[in-house]
Amino acid sequence: MGLPRWMRLVLGALALGATYAAIYRLVVLGSTFGASAGATFWPASGVTVSVLILRDRREWPLFLLAIWIADFLMDTHGGGGYSARVSCGLAAANCAEPLLAATLLRRCLGAPPDLSSMRDLGIFYLAAAGCGPLLSALIASGWQAVLGTNAVWPYLGRWYIGDALGVTVVAPALLSWAQHLARPHPREAAAMLALVSLALLALIEPSLARDGLPFLVIPALSLVSIRGGARQAATAVLLVGLIVEVLTAVDAGPFAGDDAFVGLVSAQLYVVACSVSALTAAALMTGLLSRELMAQHDSLTGLANRRLLLSRTSVSLHGLARSRGVLALVFIDLDGFKAINDTYGHGVGDHVLIEVARRLRSVVRDHDTIARLGGDEFVILVDQPVETDAVTALIDRIERVIEPPIHFADVTVGVSASVGYTLCTEHHERPEEVLSRADHAMYRVKRERRRPAIVPVAE
Repeated sequence: MGLPRWMRLVLGALALGATYAAIYRLVVLGSTFGASAGATFWPASGVTVSVLILRDRREWPLFLLAIWIADFLMDTHGGGGYSARVSCGLAAANCAEPLLAATLLRRCLGAPPDLSSMRDLGIFYLAAAGCGPLLSALIASGWQAVLGTNAVWPYLGRWYIGDALGVTVVAPALLSWAQHLARPHPREAAAMLALVSLALLALIEPSLARDGLPFLVIPALSLVSIRGGARQAATAVLLVGLIVEVLTAVDAGPFAGDDAFVGLVSAQLYVVACSVSALTAAALMTGLLSRELMAQHDSLTGLANRRLLLSRTSVSLHGLARSRGVLALVFIDLDGFKAINDTYGHGVGDHVLIEVARRLRSVVRDHDTIARLGGDEFVILVDQPVETDAVTALIDRIERVIEPPIHFADVTVGVSASVGYTLCTEHHERPEEVLSRADHAMYRVKRERRRPAIVPVAE
């Protein structure tokens, strides 16, 4: 028996607080970032923003309380060295950041961002890496200025850049993996290993760093992102970002040098360039693939459209020159579909088309193509060598699977179909001609209302 929901929430909040404290200890006390006059790298902001984005609004107070307590304790007793008054303001600043970012994202998107969408990615950068860290920096620097413990500048700039970078590097990876928990493909792991190896070689070896090889990591990141998508892009950015930040923290790598401020800022700009280029490349490629998919598929049923059907028919016809086989086009037209739309409305009509498409998928082979030409017309390309008996058997299955009534809400409609087909053995024929013959065969069946007719193969 599982734990009660309230107990899981408490354990989740405690885990977030412990993670926050561990990151605080590692970054502030274990590196030069805490005392640097330059921009810090604060991965805890990426963790807290991700948690609030993924959790229900009703759970936010508990997680924000865990963040506030962890930050306050680390500031006062964990090595931060701040007074209780200062720590209260800093903890509030670190709570305000994820709260504002998550609120803006929920208002704009209504759900966690899909980083494979350019729109969602842009809103994520603006809300989570822009507005949230800016509010946090204003609260933290303003609070210390009021108490007289620190000047507003450069504290404000250092706080903002560190938090923004933490969100940019850490949050996309956490969000991507939380939304897509599938086991990574071996090729994905191999791509990550190759990229990390290149980054380590380019960033650690002094001679290669001087020759500008670190900037070859950016196009390599983009290639990985184009190939693997948003999750792989976010993971790659996280790995490269951590390598850069750790090396810079221990005063090593191409961005280390006599001027700590210049080195840190250069490292931050490099990581930002890696993140933006990789995630943008992944989103653009996803958009291109989506548009290509939409251009070749019917938006209602998801079946192939006329363009894709003719393209695949052309490929199959060219294959006849080598195989001396036969292909078939089966043309299906629903009977009385206009009456369904007129009687019950287009909502019911659309449901009928979707259900018919689902039923047709269940009776064809994986390598055959089902297309919707528009309206209530469907075509099946039966590829690879076929016999007439196999086609007639397929038509029997189509008629049987379409025959059962279709239920939608409180409406039940009966559907029948007229089915005709044509065979083709000549590779020189044009796809449009073969489709036209199948269309004529279907209309002959519709007129005569008998067994599906076949149009003779053109000589």
